[in-house]
Amino acid sequence: MTANLFQESEQVHHRFQMMDEKSGRKLDRAIEVHTVELSKSGSDRSYVSGANRLAQWCWLILNAHECTAEELRGLFPDLEFQPVIGCLETISFKTEDKAMHDQREKAQRDYDWMLSTARKQGLEEGIERGIEQGFERGIERGIEQGIEQGREEGTIHGAIQALQQILGDVVSSSHELSGRSDVELKTQLAELQERVRSRLK
Repeated sequence: MTANLFQESEQVHHRFQMMDEKSGRKLDRAIEVHTVELSKSGSDRSYVSGANRLAQWCWLILNAHECTAEELRGLFPDLEFQPVIGCLETISFKTEDKAMHDQREKAQRDYDWMLSTARKQGLEEGIERGIEQGFERGIERGIEQGIEQGREEGTIHGAIQALQQILGDVVSSSHELSGRSDVELKTQLAELQERVRSRLK
């Protein structure tokens, strides 16, 4: 609260008029300046009933925010106060409505944010799990293909070694055969088969 204009006086209301300083003459019905020092009025509710109109208005301005509309109507039953009390009641309702509206909007924003975060996290986890499963499946498939290829190579190796033995050739080692390409192995196998057929004719 600001300091009082006239600290040496307990007077709440001052009225200043235009006056000639030298002659002391005043201009009636001209510009007037009124000052009301709210802090000089009483603050207790019991003060209101015995106070004059100005003091009551001062109390209402200072303390209305701490009272309900019903309490204010009980303290200020006179008709002149009712429009102001009604206006304060409307403002209070609008303020409460706005607070509730803001709270609902905040709750909705929080819910949308949590939902968006959950979806994003679920998507990331899904992608991560999909990559992991794909990687695992790729390894499994690679192993299967390796086994199949090993079986095929093992069959060719065995056939070449058997035919070499029949023909009396030096039998190639498995290590030596493993270093050759499929084309080379199949070509060698075809040549050995043709030599065997030629002997049988």
